[in-house]
Amino acid sequence: MLFTLSGRVVIKNSCWREDQGPVDERCGCYTCRNYSRAYLRHLFQSSEILAYQLNSIHNLHYYCSLRAEMRKAIAEYRFVKWRKGFYAQRE
Repeated sequence: MLFTLSGRVVIKNSCWREDQGPVDERCGCYTCRNYSRAYLRHLFQSSEILAYQLNSIHNLHYYCSLRAEMRKAIAEYRFVKWRKGFYAQRE
């Protein structure tokens, strides 16, 4: 499972078989910049270790970025507004 700003992506689902887009269009991690959902699904279905490594890189980047945004919103006294926006963009 991969985490994105719009919700979770279950990469083993067949709907990603032909998807040439990144896991998350708004993410700048190594995985999203270099690999498609279709390729990540292929790696996962083939039980390749690289699938777990790339998925972990993406998920760690997602949560580190999320925490940084949260800290910034708290420091600027706008966390409640940030939280509402965060949940509004999720599916």
